Parts: sequence; structure tokens; C-alpha cells
Amino acid sequence: MFVIVSLGRSLTFKVRQKMVNTRQDLADMGIRAQLHPRSDGKKINLPPTCHTLSRNENMKFCDCLCCVNVPQGYSSNIKSLVQLKDLNLVGLKSHDCHVLMQQLLAVFETFFLTKLDIS
Repeated sequence: MFVIVSLGRSLTFKVRQKMVNTRQDLADMGIRAQLHPRSDGKKINLPPTCHTLSRNENMKFCDCLCCVNVPQGYSSNIKSLVQLKDLNLVGLKSHDCHVLMQQLLAVFETFFLTKLDIS
């Protein structure tokens, strides 16, 4: 999940509230019990989704992206967009996002998501 931090607290609160409402809708429909919001007093906790990567998996993913070579002109130099210190991608253009989502994630999925039971 990509979080835009620079837009401020109000946007983060609105996004979080939408996530809570969406998860509550799942509870109301009686589906995907593992994703229902859990409250302990005042605070509402949202369990991680099946596609949330742990810190170790995120490090492996960023390391893999640092080793990717693509043909010149196909997309930006993706390894220059990876920040290993913060474990995120910076400066992606729309075509780079398309290449990442359509081509590279399909390859990396076999390494990271095979352990998950998505049903």
C-alpha cells in the first residue's frame, strides 16, 4: 500500500476513515472475517491485508528492483527510483507505474506472494 504522506493529516484521516468504513461494510455483509475492524476501547485496529508486505519482504522487493535492467527507452531507470534507506519508490512517472504494475509485479509475485492463501 502506498501512502502519500506530504498531503497532511486531514487527507490521511479521510483515507483512514474510508478504510474503516469499507472494512465495516465487509463485516456487515459477513464476508472476509480476517479483515473486519477490531476495536479495543477507543482505538480501532485494521488487520493487515493479504498484499501487505512485511519490512523484510519490502527490503527484498526493493533489492530486486535495484537489480532490474530494462531496455533503453522502455521505461525510466527503475533502479534509480528506489530508495533503499526509506524502502520506497520516488519519482515514478505514469508509464513507469504501468510497467511496474503490469510487467514487474507479475514476476516478483512468484517470489513474494506464493506463500499467501488468497481465497
